[in-house]
Amino acid sequence: MRINLKKRIDYARFIQLSFVFSVGLAMYLFTTIPHNLWIFIAVLLMMSMIEPGLIIRQSINNGKGTIVGIVLFMPIIYFLQLNYRLIPIAFIIFGIATMIPTMKRYDLRVVFTTMMIFTSNAYNYTIPGAEGPIEIAINRLVCTMIGIIICVCGDYFLFRKFDYSRKVYAFLQYDLCNVLTQKVKMINEPDDIRLNHFLLIENIRDSFNSIYASINNSEDSLLQNFTTSREIKEKVREFHLKSWQLRKVVLAIYYARCHLKDDEAVTMHLNRFQNLMKEAKKNYVPWQ
Repeated sequence: MRINLKKRIDYARFIQLSFVFSVGLAMYLFTTIPHNLWIFIAVLLMMSMIEPGLIIRQSINNGKGTIVGIVLFMPIIYFLQLNYRLIPIAFIIFGIATMIPTMKRYDLRVVFTTMMIFTSNAYNYTIPGAEGPIEIAINRLVCTMIGIIICVCGDYFLFRKFDYSRKVYAFLQYDLCNVLTQKVKMINEPDDIRLNHFLLIENIRDSFNSIYASINNSEDSLLQNFTTSREIKEKVREFHLKSWQLRKVVLAIYYARCHLKDDEAVTMHLNRFQNLMKEAKKNYVPWQ
């Protein structure tokens, strides 16, 4: 039942994203806005984050990075005219700089990408253009803002009641607690049935890395979502704390059971695991 419901939520989100993509594509194909391809590119980059809260963060970073990139581009483009030998050096610096920032500092990547694109357009002698640097900068900024408006309106006006982030996070909370419980059962299996120490810890780590990466991504989205209430945000923060404490306790149970062979320590950690699990379940986010 839960699996079918999760699939239906994913299908509904796919339809929502497809609609927003279609609007961005229509703005490129059927409008005469200068450089309207940038509208579709902006929508494509921001909606690729899938989660509404992450889309908002991506939109803010995209807008901020574009503005800063344009401001820095203006003096640089005129400075490079002093000596054209500086142009390839500038391209190399911008190209390297776009690869340095991580996805959490996507705004820095946008800054250097904007500067590299604008510099390339300014010194492109194969396709002459009638636009100067200022006109190109204004058009790029306008197109980026239109793309951001399309994404924000799609998520926070048309599909606000759907509340995708909260529903996905609620499912992931349930899945995380199930995974933790299953791993404790695996650790406490009899020696003749249980996996050897190396395979067991590898199984635990692979499962934890997968489920914790998913729930942390969903958690970031829910905390940055404009529609998330303060009560739900408190539940998310509290569950985050308990979930990482539970992870440590599971590894402690593994070490006490498989390496120390200390039944007293195992019992102590099991009691702590059960208490933490009860506290974590109290912070389940309602999915309806």
